Amino acid sequence: MPILDKLTKATQDMVRGTKDLTDIARYNSLIAEEQKQIASMYTQIGKMYHETGEADPETPLGKLCLALNAANERIIKYNETIRQIKGTKRCPTCSADLSLSATFCGSCGSMIEAVAEMASKFCGNCGAKIDEGLAFCTSCGHKQE
Repeated sequence: MPILDKLTKATQDMVRGTKDLTDIARYNSLIAEEQKQIASMYTQIGKMYHETGEADPETPLGKLCLALNAANERIIKYNETIRQIKGTKRCPTCSADLSLSATFCGSCGSMIEAVAEMASKFCGNCGAKIDEGLAFCTSCGHKQE
């Protein structure tokens, strides 16, 4: 009997250990979910604070708001550069990328104002005609100034 008692106790200890591990994993998962919610709330608080526009540029928070504004401006410029490289324009209603010749937006159906024929310039590398606003020559690929 003592061997059977030892086996029973060992089995019970193993079951209890497995249950403990399962409980710990469940609580770790709950903690991680709470941490995600906290991070989301911090983000919302920061966004709401930034949108009030009341940040004093001399305070640490104000300096972060200025840095955030500068980063957003750089993103806008980078997206515009990408559109120039791709030869697209942006829908003023929904911000979808459109071909330069589009009259209507394929995403929202808005009518796009007709753009007057773009002024032309010439590539300094190959002399080909280049539409204003393009970052690269469409003939030789040379980056434009």
